[in-house]
Amino acid sequence: MEAEMAKLKAEVEAKKNDEDAQAEAAEREAKMRLEMEFKLEQEKIAAAERERERQEKIRKEEEMIKLRQAENSALEADLERILPLVREANMIAAEFSRDIRFNSQLTSTMPDFGDIKAEKRIFQIKVDNREDGYFYVWDPEKFVNRVEMMRAMFNEYVESGEMPDFTDKT
Repeated sequence: MEAEMAKLKAEVEAKKNDEDAQAEAAEREAKMRLEMEFKLEQEKIAAAERERERQEKIRKEEEMIKLRQAENSALEADLERILPLVREANMIAAEFSRDIRFNSQLTSTMPDFGDIKAEKRIFQIKVDNREDGYFYVWDPEKFVNRVEMMRAMFNEYVESGEMPDFTDKT
């Protein structure tokens, strides 16, 4: 009977050990599920952040494209306004037998700091004075002002027939 009692105790102990093992396994499984769910949530958050960054980059690129388009339109308008004046200035200089050439040029200005894509293109006029061996670079407004002065001199020349005196360089 004692042997049966010991056998019964051993069976109860084994069953209890099995229940403990099952509880430990269930606990480990629950912990693993929590860890996996946490990792999945972290991946979802990271994916959402990457998508947000991608959308922000796209928005900035679209904004840059719109700025470039506006800049190109403004440059085209400047060219349409200035190119006829460049031709006129060259013709007046030739009429006065001056060895001066006017040319339009497009230059880029880089920002001191920041994105290289933020460079700005500007339109300028190069005045090549071959008589005195130097050149100027004028902005369009200054050039327009100078063409008006050249027109006035030319009109005065046409009316009077007298060639202007270009010896005074001041």
